[in-house]
Amino acid sequence: MKNDDEINESSISDLIHYAEDEKRNTFDDEPETDDELDDEITETDDETVSDKEEPVSEEVSEETKKTEEEPVSEEADEEPEDELALEEADEENSSEEEKTLSNNVNYDDDIDYPDYETDVGFFDDLKIGDHKGIIIGVIIGIIVVIAFIMIDTGIIGNYKNNFSNNISKVFKTSKTDKNQLPDPTQKPDEQYNTEIKSNEIVSFEGANETEFVPYKNGVVCAKMNHMSYIDSTGTVVWETDTAIVDPILKVDGNYILLAEKGRNKICLYIDNKLQYDVDDPDTVMSAELSSNGDVVVVTDKSSYRGGISVYNKSGEQIFSWASGSDAVICADISAASRSVAVALLNSDVTAKTTVQLFNVNETESYAKIEMPDTVVYELQFVGDKVNAFGDNRVTGISSSGKIVYDNDFSNVQLTHSAIDSNGNKLLAFDDGNIPMLNLYSKNGFLKNSTTLIGVTDFIDINKKYILYNIGRDIYFGKTNSKVMSKYTAAMDIKNLIIVSDTTFVVIYSNSLEVVTV
Repeated sequence: MKNDDEINESSISDLIHYAEDEKRNTFDDEPETDDELDDEITETDDETVSDKEEPVSEEVSEETKKTEEEPVSEEADEEPEDELALEEADEENSSEEEKTLSNNVNYDDDIDYPDYETDVGFFDDLKIGDHKGIIIGVIIGIIVVIAFIMIDTGIIGNYKNNFSNNISKVFKTSKTDKNQLPDPTQKPDEQYNTEIKSNEIVSFEGANETEFVPYKNGVVCAKMNHMSYIDSTGTVVWETDTAIVDPILKVDGNYILLAEKGRNKICLYIDNKLQYDVDDPDTVMSAELSSNGDVVVVTDKSSYRGGISVYNKSGEQIFSWASGSDAVICADISAASRSVAVALLNSDVTAKTTVQLFNVNETESYAKIEMPDTVVYELQFVGDKVNAFGDNRVTGISSSGKIVYDNDFSNVQLTHSAIDSNGNKLLAFDDGNIPMLNLYSKNGFLKNSTTLIGVTDFIDINKKYILYNIGRDIYFGKTNSKVMSKYTAAMDIKNLIIVSDTTFVVIYSNSLEVVTV
């Protein structure tokens, strides 16, 4: 007799599987008692298997050894009635052995084991075991992702739209005018129109120290004690001497303003004809002009943090105001309503700009708009709307003091800005060393965005025509044109100015060039 430790577990498992298979074939899956099962095993193998109370018999016959060496039942060893029966018996025993070994299960008579072919689950068959929950979770996740991608309505659709809008704000992935982007299939010069109709270089001593602004179909030029006008053909139409040493030059409509920075003199012209020449009581720091001839100047008023003065087209002072706490940075006046906008900077804790609106007939402001963490460096009225250009935002304010748009550029560096008479704005950015050029409508909507191949130094906009440079290469055309014009300057550029739909002016150190495309 052998003890339990000497019994080969694999042989016992083989015998149990074979007995169970015989049980199912004999009784058509009806429940059997353990005594009946013992009888069946005895008839087949002549071996003893314990009943329910004894899991494994302590004695195993000598035939068990033979079964160890040859794991085939004695019933299968007996001569079958024919050759086909023998093959079926071998296949059946082989199948039962593979099932037992592949699942590595120690069977016990006390347990009603499931039918392998019908009761063992899909995951058990693949040996997934405790990972069934993970697999099911992955499948459900894939279904949810597919549904999220394909559904564009309802809650999911609203979420996707909101997510896209937020991402656009964070990373500035605004709609881009593809017509402005270079076509990689073309050679660099094939992307642009490089033909020009004419170019005229005009000698101008001290041009890099001269103020230039567009006027009619040419440019007005102002330098120390001199002012002139050059038209689109490069012809000097008129020139005149002035009393201004360091000129501030502004143009609006038919009026030309000359004010002397750091001094007191203010002069108004129509063409080359002087309209008035007045001295402000305080030192002039900056000045702006409206199309009806009103002038507002920012002054370094004694004993105050700055002040403003307004003169009509006859040279009469019609309004003045001084700030006792915040520094006056800039100001402008509306031609439509004669409202005056003033930007005041408070830097006691952090930089904060307050834009105040005044009526020239009142001594106190009627509206205040605070812009925290922003330094406003320019105010420009277009009609009754004032556009406030700050270091990190551009904001539109109505004449009643209501904010009508607010473009926040805190995540990028605003490097240049320009605005035309219709209120369209051209802004240049440095977005993480990626130079960009954006066009905004008068209501603050982004209309076009272009990623540049290099940093631009000068930009201009006039009636939806834009002009900018990258090094000595100059680009000019409509914002929605398929092909822009490209012109390469002969010298280093000091400034660029649009004078018409087809003509621009390039300023050099001692000359200027009028280019028509």
